[in-house]
Amino acid sequence: MKKYLFLAAALLAGTTVFTSCSEDDDNLRTLTFEASAFDALIDNPQYGGKLLYGENGEIPDYSWTDTNNTLLMSSLTKAWGGTWGFAEGGVAVSNYIDSNIKDNANWNNQLAVPTSNGSKNFAVVYCNASISFADGTPRVIRGMQVSPTTYELGVITYGAASAASLAKSGVLYVDIEGFNGTVSTCHVRVNMAKDGNLLTTWKNVSLSSLGKVTKLAFTMKGSDFSNAANPDSSDIKSPKYFAFDNVVVDFD
Repeated sequence: MKKYLFLAAALLAGTTVFTSCSEDDDNLRTLTFEASAFDALIDNPQYGGKLLYGENGEIPDYSWTDTNNTLLMSSLTKAWGGTWGFAEGGVAVSNYIDSNIKDNANWNNQLAVPTSNGSKNFAVVYCNASISFADGTPRVIRGMQVSPTTYELGVITYGAASAASLAKSGVLYVDIEGFNGTVSTCHVRVNMAKDGNLLTTWKNVSLSSLGKVTKLAFTMKGSDFSNAANPDSSDIKSPKYFAFDNVVVDFD
């Protein structure tokens, strides 16, 4: 049986968002996506850009590594072979801010978040995706900041032709599962919507309970399902997007 821990503790005080390596002490490093190498990975337009979707029929080879810092890395999932790029799932770098959740709740604005957390860049997750340590060494990830995207928040607030509003009832959440190698360590659940309460801005989430991990796997689950009457189904109609930033890693 899956064990979920419902945690929303603040990240350690003193962490900044202005450099690629922010330290609270000598052993903590923070992935902030604030470097020129990350700037170069921000696609334009948000949907259909050549970085995330390729061009001239080529399969995009989009990936990033926080070299010489946290060593966290990610790439497109290529769940269907890679031809469709980010549409198959992945973790993309972004800097788009768009507060108009009513009019811009569509995939053309899929890399935008409704509010700023004070930093320039962040990451947007679509569908099932993961981040892992490039060297395969298990470490404790203390926490991260999580936000809805403009697209996702607009749909769960107002509803859409393909998905119901969750502004009054229903649930949508991010399941963050830790892995040490192939062994699952635990789960942390971050609610995007629950019983009419919607997450509308950035939230600090503690991940220390996952223990030492080599990978974090992200899955969107909820009650607006396609085929199963199951509030923990990943076969959902709600947009499978969320954003994260400021990932604090303990190198002790």
